[in-house]
This record gives sequence, C-alpha cells and structure tokens, in this order.
Amino acid sequence: MKRQKCIFLLLIIFVLAACQKDLPEPETKMEASHVKEVEAASLMAPSGVESAAKDPFFVRHQVKGRDIFVECIVQDVSFRKQSSKEKGKILLYVNGKKKDEIHSAAFIVKGLPSGKHRIGLELIKGNSAEASSKREFIVVIP
Repeated sequence: MKRQKCIFLLLIIFVLAACQKDLPEPETKMEASHVKEVEAASLMAPSGVESAAKDPFFVRHQVKGRDIFVECIVQDVSFRKQSSKEKGKILLYVNGKKKDEIHSAAFIVKGLPSGKHRIGLELIKGNSAEASSKREFIVVIP
C-alpha cells in the first residue's frame, strides 16, 4: 500500500512538471508573406537580399492592426553594448515629430490612430549629433 502511494505521488509530480513547457508566442514574430520592403531613395531591386547588401541602411516594415513592425539592417553599425563595431541608434519620427530614440535593429511602433502616417528613421552613428542616413515611408492604418 505504501509503495502504491509513492508511485501515485511520483506520477502526479511528473504530470505537473510536464505542464510547465507551455511558452507564449513572441510578440515580435512576423509572417514573411505580409512584409513590405522599403527604400526611400530609389526603386527596389528585384531581390531584397541584393538590396540589403548594397544599401548601408536597409529598412523593412509590416503593418499589423494599429502597430508597425520595423526591421533595420545597418552595415558596420551595432546596437549591442558588447560589440567591436561602431555603436548606433535610430531616431523615430511619426508625421514629422520625434517620437523615440531606438537602440535596437528591430522594434514596434504601437497604437497609431487610423489614417495615413509618415514614418521617418534617422541613423546616428557613434557620438555624432547628425544623422548619417535617413529613411522615410508611408503607412496606412485601417
């Protein structure tokens, strides 16, 4: 009888431990079929990979509801603190007004109201006060 109680207790502990693997989905997960690639200065090359390799500041965005998922590919600039490359940051402008200072290559602009919005990005390298590159694109929030 004592042995059955011990086995039953071990079985319950095993089942409870197995239930802890239910991890939530990441908030920044994007579907590749809805991603828009944007270049403000010129027309895009047929391949996004070629365009990213030629452009030192490549921007890709996706609109989901009232949020915009933005990914920047920047050559020779790092947003990590522990990197040997030159440090950088991105200044975010929404409709011409400075909204935020971003210290990562991918970020989300949340809660934009319905309508057309002009999103501006300025890349700041190192301790410089001036932008080394600028990108701008238009989004329409339903």
